[in-house]
Amino acid sequence: MNIPNTLTAFRLVMIPFFCVFFVMGPQYYPYAGIVLVLSGLSDMFDGFLARKLNQETELGKILDPVADKLTLGAVVISMWFVYRRSYPWITLALGIMFVKELLMAIGGLVIVKKGRKLVKAKWWGKVATVVFYACMIAIVALNIFAPDAPLNILVPSIALFAAVIMLIAFGMYFRMGMKILRGEYVSGIIDFEQEKLMKKKEKKDTKKIS
Repeated sequence: MNIPNTLTAFRLVMIPFFCVFFVMGPQYYPYAGIVLVLSGLSDMFDGFLARKLNQETELGKILDPVADKLTLGAVVISMWFVYRRSYPWITLALGIMFVKELLMAIGGLVIVKKGRKLVKAKWWGKVATVVFYACMIAIVALNIFAPDAPLNILVPSIALFAAVIMLIAFGMYFRMGMKILRGEYVSGIIDFEQEKLMKKKEKKDTKKIS
């Protein structure tokens, strides 16, 4: 069994559960929070385990960013639907997050269409993802444990902080994407063909040794 891909698939399965629990109302927020925590943990560990267990696959490298974007989109849309009236300013922050992920997806398609190679997630992208999950979990937690507190400023501020960090990450990815389109070298290129050749060579070497 490929553990990293299983975790990624688990993250995809969790998306509708979060949406349903969150939209159903405050009494279901704890369940939505648990789902969000589990989703964030799976996102943190799938890539790490893929490298640690030598279970990196083509499917995983494609599925992981897809799961990330679908999860983020679902969380953002759900939060906007529930909080757009309670915290009007949160619409700005959530809109920034949604547009950022949409542009990232479009950029990836442009790069592939131009015949260029995509790159593995960089540290700044991982930081932005961790900040996103931490901020969204914090917002859910505040509405669970302090529903009567004055959160009109705090909740949008937390969301805006996550949006700013994600914008910074987008700017760095944008610069890197322009380098790729210009044909400049960028470290961490995902080259499936090269990886296939390397795996075939490893198998041949293993047979020779045995």
